[in-house]
Amino acid sequence: KGGATAGDSLVLTKPLGIGIISTAIKAGKAPREMIETATRNMKTLNKAASDAMTEVGVRGATDITGFGLLGHLHEMLHVSGVSAKLALSRIPFIPGVAELAKVCIPGGTRANLKYVGDKTVWDDGITEDEKLMLADAQTSGGLLIAVAPDKLEALLSGLAARGVETRAVIGEVTEGEAGKIFVGR
Repeated sequence: KGGATAGDSLVLTKPLGIGIISTAIKAGKAPREMIETATRNMKTLNKAASDAMTEVGVRGATDITGFGLLGHLHEMLHVSGVSAKLALSRIPFIPGVAELAKVCIPGGTRANLKYVGDKTVWDDGITEDEKLMLADAQTSGGLLIAVAPDKLEALLSGLAARGVETRAVIGEVTEGEAGKIFVGR
């Protein structure tokens, strides 16, 4: 998990929202199409993404699971002694998750957001629902990869060549307080 360096790009390989969708399924509020998309995402292994990042030689990576994107990113940054800036507009979510977040938030997701509360700085205008979506506990989530700028295109090409659908560049590692996350639009 360590090794992220200021200037590295942060790449995410699956959309977020599984925890919210799982809660909506239990409440009978998730549409069939969304359930199928969530199931397909959970059944997709991270092997292809892992092979691509291993081939390129990235600096650090972690899978996004129970602690959500923010929790796992904080851990990676803390171990690496750096901070990061995320762009909310670049972070992929399963379609429809924003609407479900208004009514179906898992308890674990709320706990995740509370945990990263003093470790995260939010731009004005980012809603509580958006914050919760970034802290959503995932099941079989994607990989979060820190890659040097000169290897970013090779990583994205390697992911594409292996059929990895989500190849989102969601932010950048920066100098600063170890583990601190800045979230902008």
